[in-house]
Amino acid sequence: MIFNSGSNQTDDLSRTTGEWWYMDNQWYDHNPVGTATPTSERWYGDSFNETSINLIFNSGSNQTDDLSRTTGEWWYDGSWHNTKPGGGSSGGGVGLGALYTPSSTTFRIWSPDSSNVVVYVDGNNHNLQHVADFDGYTNIYEVTVSGDLKLAEYQLKINGNDVRDPYGAMVVPGTNRNVVLDMASIQPDGGWASHPTLIEREDAVVYEAHVRDFTLHDSSGVSANKRGKFLGMVETGTTYNGLATGIDHLKELGVTHVQILPFYDFSTPQYNWGYDPINFNVPEEQYSLTPNDYENRVKELQTMINEFHKNGIRVIMDVVYNHTFDDSVFENITGQYYTGNNDSGCGNGIDTGNQMVSRMIQDSLEYWIENYHVDGFRFDLMGIFHYEAVNSWGEHLNGKYASRNLLMYGEPWNGYWGDPIENQKVRMGNVPAMASGRMGVFNGKFREAIKGDNDGTGRGYMFNYGDKSWEIEVGSRGGILHTKSTNTLSNMWDPMFAFDPEQSVNYISAHDNYCLWDKVKHSGEDNDYGKRVVRFGEGIVLTSQGIPFIHAGDEMLRTKVYNGDWEYAHNSYNAPDDYNMIRWEWKEQNADMFNYHKDLIALRKAHPGFRLNTWDEINNNMNTYRDGKVVVSQINADANGDSWDEIIIVYNPGNNYDVSLPDGTWTKVFDINGAVNVGGLSGSATTEGTAVTIFKK
Repeated sequence: MIFNSGSNQTDDLSRTTGEWWYMDNQWYDHNPVGTATPTSERWYGDSFNETSINLIFNSGSNQTDDLSRTTGEWWYDGSWHNTKPGGGSSGGGVGLGALYTPSSTTFRIWSPDSSNVVVYVDGNNHNLQHVADFDGYTNIYEVTVSGDLKLAEYQLKINGNDVRDPYGAMVVPGTNRNVVLDMASIQPDGGWASHPTLIEREDAVVYEAHVRDFTLHDSSGVSANKRGKFLGMVETGTTYNGLATGIDHLKELGVTHVQILPFYDFSTPQYNWGYDPINFNVPEEQYSLTPNDYENRVKELQTMINEFHKNGIRVIMDVVYNHTFDDSVFENITGQYYTGNNDSGCGNGIDTGNQMVSRMIQDSLEYWIENYHVDGFRFDLMGIFHYEAVNSWGEHLNGKYASRNLLMYGEPWNGYWGDPIENQKVRMGNVPAMASGRMGVFNGKFREAIKGDNDGTGRGYMFNYGDKSWEIEVGSRGGILHTKSTNTLSNMWDPMFAFDPEQSVNYISAHDNYCLWDKVKHSGEDNDYGKRVVRFGEGIVLTSQGIPFIHAGDEMLRTKVYNGDWEYAHNSYNAPDDYNMIRWEWKEQNADMFNYHKDLIALRKAHPGFRLNTWDEINNNMNTYRDGKVVVSQINADANGDSWDEIIIVYNPGNNYDVSLPDGTWTKVFDINGAVNVGGLSGSATTEGTAVTIFKK
């Protein structure tokens, strides 16, 4: 066994599959089973202290192995994996950063270009030394500093330049000085709640929200000091004129996941949504009630996530690993972090083609899962990344956290159109090859077919403009491939791209560009027909195979137009609060729109026929055809355990349409007004235009 002091010791251990912890010359089994030899007072509780141990496996068999390894946390599944090399309670990410124990802290950083690496901590400079490659890490420098350094500030320096710790768990606000944390000692009051159940990823209904925008307006009913804060998002019992707001609104709506815009530490030259990252592993201070109480800042974010879990809602973290605020974030460590081109459209693009940069992102993702219990990630401009790297992150995380059913998806495009190695990057055409990592993408082709363009007056299927019925048919089937395969496609933008429906995130509105009601109004339909168009478009999203996604406020006709200003409204990332705040009076003013969304979400959640889980299930149990512009789907619902035998869904963008009903007696269960119950139908039935109509048998 290799200790931090450099001395060696060999141990002879036998143990069961499971998770083991080594610290201060002791091994700890998180879930001990069986017996140990010797059976002395040294075998106690959930730990043992021996250099030679024999454990009896559940099957009754014995096994002995000889190991040499560093202090850290180890996972045994037939072979050994070091999950947190070098520290029992890491204050940074996995493997690198400030790795804290009460007796010492080990500082590690990747420095491929320079051996002049120093950390200033506790009033002294300490030189970091190059260490042998380990666990996939290369060009690592480290030093172990004795003493209890919890909450100590530290400054890393390379070639005399102050640099931030890319793995840092905390930072002094407004600086690149990091702070040592004992993350293992911080957790929500009462401990972590269990994660809400998610049997299949297709069971998800995702709602996108922003910490500040969601509760800042006084109509939220949230306590004044918590508005726009982590804790404000989860304050319960809030209302506007008796209508639920905040987290209670989400529970009433019925969504399963909240996707929260970036909440790590970002630069704030003016209001923005957080897409200017500077510290990937640090909670953003402006959302904390106690930004200078570093442990409590962590705890507030943990509490927000934990309270969502207690209320049955999972949390997806919006992450922006594709660029940094500016190149000063990492350039004094090494220029190898960056691509050298402006593929993000923001400058300072991150290069996942570099193995250590890719590993940093994977470690950061794992850090957020371990320390904050997030349930998935939305990747901004994922199209900048090499798809093989992205898939490897998914394989690693889903392998380690298999029971979590993590949701991971992103934008399969970049910030400009001239990538010379586009076929190596995340595009719809490469999604089949990311199936093993359970990685999905936003289905931009489906979005454009439904609504038209994002910011202009171009109209799509929901306006009955042009003929996009084929694209609607394909999208409604979860964008699944024509032929099942994990091979990449020649067409990088093929709308038939998904190996599995979980890889298609279906949406028509998100934080970028006009929100849905503004898009409809900008297209000249600020009227009752326009409201019908909104229902039709959202109805398509919520009844299609795959994973539906709703932007905050679309369910109550949110608008970002303020004082007649449409310029800010089309992309309000840097607009003042007046443009971005959710005004909860919209829920009262547009109660019928909210109820339409609530009814359809409830229908989707109650009936697995809307949530077929595989390519084969869709291919074998969903028959879709087009009649002019009308798209009709017949689903063999009971094949997925539905209480209904069959479901018919009609998308009708034009005039009334008579749909043929197969043999038997049918019931209309949903139309433009929401949930209905019109039974005794047979032969055919009339469906209204600009509407989704659903029948069941």
